[in-house]
Amino acid sequence: MKQFLYIAFFVFLGQYSLGQGSFAPGVGRVGTTAMHKDSASFVAWVSDCIIRRGYQQINDSTLGKATSGDSMDVAGKADGMTVSLGDGGEAFIALSQAIFNGPGMDFAVFENGFSSSFLELAFVEVSSNGVDFFRFPSTSQTQVMSQIGSFGAIDPTEVHNLAGKYQVNYGTPFDLEDLPDTNILNKYAVTHIRIIDVVGNINERFASKDNHGNVLNDPWPTPFPSSGFDLDAIGLVHVNGINAISQVEIEPFVLYPNPFSHQLSIEALVDIHSIELISIEGKINRFSPNKQIDVSQLPPGVYVVRITTQNQVYVKKMVKK
Repeated sequence: MKQFLYIAFFVFLGQYSLGQGSFAPGVGRVGTTAMHKDSASFVAWVSDCIIRRGYQQINDSTLGKATSGDSMDVAGKADGMTVSLGDGGEAFIALSQAIFNGPGMDFAVFENGFSSSFLELAFVEVSSNGVDFFRFPSTSQTQVMSQIGSFGAIDPTEVHNLAGKYQVNYGTPFDLEDLPDTNILNKYAVTHIRIIDVVGNINERFASKDNHGNVLNDPWPTPFPSSGFDLDAIGLVHVNGINAISQVEIEPFVLYPNPFSHQLSIEALVDIHSIELISIEGKINRFSPNKQIDVSQLPPGVYVVRITTQNQVYVKKMVKK
């Protein structure tokens, strides 16, 4: 929502001081973890994403959902062009080449904050199978006695493992080592990233919470087409099979949930010609290529979903419970 806030922010800025918290400070300060978009650490940038928009203002659906930008604004190196997620909105990235847990930070998420203190935050999650996602353990020390207003400020030293901690052109880095060890997350073959807007409203009815159950407080309300987290880019540091600058292509669709029951949803970046669910006995069940597919008549079991586009055929194993 940055384009609406410049003037009001700079009037407010003189009343705010930074450096009260326990975590890394903002850009240009000793101890910062901010990664500039031109850092030689980045070997690849994602080329697209799939967006599920949230409302401009979560407690007033009449305003509609965020509309600013589109998924292609995430493509390539950070450039200030963004797609806005809205309150609680999400961005999905399915990488064709996995990232892995290497020395230090493994990837960074870029937002378009125009200063070190006007920050809009988001959770970051990853998966190695596209089904089970794990959220980076986040912490907020920001006060929750009063709501940070639409033009308010956040001390970056008071937030940790939340995207949007740093201003435009500087990414917030994430280290896969921070995630719990589990047999359903392969930290050396992470194929999916999910970005989820933090709803900054401190009302318990709507509030987002950090890993410790603390309510997250960030600028709110934001009743604008560009409300919520503004995703600019995702830079990748450790990518299997890549050691030179490139773009990592994403899978052209997301199927969910998995396991599914009565309905299967599809978010697609390409035109789908046909969708088939094939049982382990070989029975082919054909469906019209809609975003929502009624699969209530299918018996429980394991299915191969076969999706045909103009140029390719994709398959994915899914389970009906």
